[in-house]
Amino acid sequence: MVEIHGRTTITPWLFYTGKAAGYGVWLAGVALLARLGGIHQTVGWGMDLAALAALMAGILLVVFSGFTLGRSLRIGLPSDETRLQTRGIYRLSRNPMYLGVHLITLAIMLATLKGWTILPGLYSFYVYHQIIKGEETFLEERFGEAYKTYKTSTRRYL
Repeated sequence: MVEIHGRTTITPWLFYTGKAAGYGVWLAGVALLARLGGIHQTVGWGMDLAALAALMAGILLVVFSGFTLGRSLRIGLPSDETRLQTRGIYRLSRNPMYLGVHLITLAIMLATLKGWTILPGLYSFYVYHQIIKGEETFLEERFGEAYKTYKTSTRRYL
């Protein structure tokens, strides 16, 4: 059976609260789409356009990176053997899935412009950045020079 959940790269409390904060913002996005409770920003269509662009880019990044990872996709660090992904979208970014998650969160923050989406969204960004740094340490230990070479030629985000 394929493992889908591994150990966390940072303190579990921080890991799970950061993910919960981001997913809470996503729930606000669902409420926004359902037109519940007047949570839409009042700045104008320009902000809506920026939010839509971020949302579409984020969804595409999550989908493409998920397909590229395939059976290597995990929540947390894998305990079983995996291979270093450097092809497809991973040639452009070492973390396209996280970048996509950030863009989806940003889209909802822009669409609402409410403190109760912006503050947890920013917290989520911070936590995911810490998760990424922990994953980088893991990848350097697991893949050595191959990862170090990849790291010098491919940016963390874009």
